[in-house]
Amino acid sequence: CRTKPTDLVFIIDSSRSVRPQEFEKVKVFMSRVIEGLDVGPNSTRVGVINYASAVKNEFSLKTHQTKAGLLQAVRKIEPLSTGTMTGLAIQFAISRAFSDSEGARVRSPNFNKVAIVVTDGRPQDGVQDVSARARAAGIEIFAIGVGRVDMHTLRQIASEPLDDHVDYVESYSVIEKLTHKFQEAFCGCTSGCQQAFHMEIVCVIIFHPSSSLFQALGSAEAQSSMEGTCTLKLPCKNYRFGVGNFRVYRRGVGGSTPSLSKHRHAVTLLRRCDAPWCPWQSIANTYTQMDLENSPRLIALRVVSDLCATGDHDCEQICISTPGTYKCACKEGFTLNSDGKTCSACSGGSGSALDLVFLIDGSKSVRPENFELVKKFINQIVDSLEVSDKQAQVGLVQYSSSVRQEFPLGQFKNKKDIKAAVKKMAYMEKGTMTGQALKYLIDSSFSIVNGARPGVPKVGIVFTDGRSQDYITDAAKKAKDLGFRMFAVGVGNAVEDELREIASEPVAEHYFYTADFRTISKIGKKLQMKICIGESGG
Repeated sequence: CRTKPTDLVFIIDSSRSVRPQEFEKVKVFMSRVIEGLDVGPNSTRVGVINYASAVKNEFSLKTHQTKAGLLQAVRKIEPLSTGTMTGLAIQFAISRAFSDSEGARVRSPNFNKVAIVVTDGRPQDGVQDVSARARAAGIEIFAIGVGRVDMHTLRQIASEPLDDHVDYVESYSVIEKLTHKFQEAFCGCTSGCQQAFHMEIVCVIIFHPSSSLFQALGSAEAQSSMEGTCTLKLPCKNYRFGVGNFRVYRRGVGGSTPSLSKHRHAVTLLRRCDAPWCPWQSIANTYTQMDLENSPRLIALRVVSDLCATGDHDCEQICISTPGTYKCACKEGFTLNSDGKTCSACSGGSGSALDLVFLIDGSKSVRPENFELVKKFINQIVDSLEVSDKQAQVGLVQYSSSVRQEFPLGQFKNKKDIKAAVKKMAYMEKGTMTGQALKYLIDSSFSIVNGARPGVPKVGIVFTDGRSQDYITDAAKKAKDLGFRMFAVGVGNAVEDELREIASEPVAEHYFYTADFRTISKIGKKLQMKICIGESGG
């Protein structure tokens, strides 16, 4: 697809928490997005705002009119390495970056005004009011959070719907994976954009050319020329909706069946509605000023989407498309779980024995509501295992200022009993003695007296949300020296250096971090795969 003409401004956090090598990853991300755009004075224009305690206008929308010029300018950007004044940067975008003097075009339905905010921390100023002013000025805002970012801040910044405008990545090393999303977001629908969609006429709405789309679809005077198919509500669970401006003629004398001639305008960019039903007004709200001067009729289309092609599915591995819906499948060597979406390699058989112990931080900083999410995280991983005397055994240890064994390896012989015991686990609160907990794992959890089996692979999963209050280095090293495969999962204020110290080699595959407890299920999915691959390969 050719990208729709857009005034695009990147608003990039380069505060001291962003390391130089991480800032280079941000520059690669910006370059990849730019490479997918149609750049030019009459196409897409790009500017970059760099901010920390102060704001620096790296280049404006009018500075570079070629892709090569933009890419060269991005390579020269240097981090500012001070504070995090995100609100100030957004205000600068409103008053300066998107101004006529800096090359912004007059607000029009023919092109977009878009800001992409990338940040990795909590701002030192307010963002809610200034972001609302930016959105009211017609700027569509995408918010990308990295690492320990405050998710509430991202939601205050971003445009609606938040699911489409808020993104989170665990580290700058994976931010580049968002490139494709933004290239698609800037895609203006030409004939090439329709290849993934099968379109059917649902309704023909007839109204006067002077009416706005919203007025027409919300008006009692709007008429259907397709009897029995036009309702004020359409199901949209597996559909996207689009509107287009077309020539329409009637077949036969007095006939009432509409037909399409050549498209006068291509279908407007298709979007999902978030409600269970999609009223006409919801569709119309997005396209209130469509030019209808040359056609008094408008067709609303039901779009039976290839949901696999558009990414609107929850399949973990393979998506198989069928009209208007999809089904999931797994790669060779994996089986589909009972949820019909995720896959598991832990399907039993020879060599699949595993002793797995969870080491869970129950300190007071976790908080009761988040501790419930941790229990769900544990059970998510248990669901991927084949539990039996000859296959996987699971143990659970909780720690805070002291260490408490919730249940040892082998006490429970099936997933149902393990999950029930996890749900009953009481929250300890108090401190964070991670070193003491690691020593307990070595001395007790993986001992024969506590159910460990000789010759069976040992896996430890350490979950923590803060800095340890004791020394962890010796115990972390000893666990790995003994051949235990150690995974480290950190949330919130967890310390990256400590996670790396706990994790087995290669470290990048054995430690995980997220800023928000609500996203730990994503880490759970990754751990399911890594544990199972290690188990089947052991």
